[in-house]
Amino acid sequence: MQCLIREEIKKIQADKCVPYVITGFAVLCNLIVAVLCKFDVTNEDVLALYGKNGVNLYFFIGINTLVGLFCAMFVGYMILTKEYINDTWDLLMTKLFDGKKLVVAKFIVFMLYQSIYILFSIVLYIPISKLLIRADIDFRMLGSVLIIVFFINAFCYILQYCIQLYVKNFPIAVVSGLLLIYILGSIRKIVHIANYIGTVAGTYAFESGNVYNAKFLATSSLLNVAIGATFVYISGKKFYS
Repeated sequence: MQCLIREEIKKIQADKCVPYVITGFAVLCNLIVAVLCKFDVTNEDVLALYGKNGVNLYFFIGINTLVGLFCAMFVGYMILTKEYINDTWDLLMTKLFDGKKLVVAKFIVFMLYQSIYILFSIVLYIPISKLLIRADIDFRMLGSVLIIVFFINAFCYILQYCIQLYVKNFPIAVVSGLLLIYILGSIRKIVHIANYIGTVAGTYAFESGNVYNAKFLATSSLLNVAIGATFVYISGKKFYS
């Protein structure tokens, strides 16, 4: 497994633009948040609960997920779609590779690069908020946001991985990923469980006053990890030997 992970990282690092693109996505995320704050776009419910800093972090969660989804598409393209384009999937399957291990290795590398994007965008938020937004940072709230973007919003990135693992056509995979996120947000009023899944759970945490609710954050995180792992298993089954 470690050998497979190292090989996947080497393949990605061979393309020198990867670190610049991921850095660019993190910078873009924070610049969009700064612009929204400059235009004084707000959410009255969140403002009443947590003040201006809460509103800033509320928008950070949504923008981080959207920009992060495009980052996930890019990373997925590098480690999955390129295998289809270069017709190397069959070659990989004919070698002495365990299909299950290959899918898991690619997933680990995928989440590694997504985690780099997530972590860098959060770290970058601190100076951006000080310089451009000029807001004080509630580090307790920022800790909750860290949990949300890593374990809850990351569900959206896992979905994108599964889609690109299964769908050969990159534009179709991109559209499918965006549609699923839109649908998830649309059904939240009908199916309450949607409030615990994906980016919806992140915004719901703010709107419902659950940002500091450890039980809510833990439940949502575990639920997203469990569903995400199930999706990876199901979508990767066609590669298992």
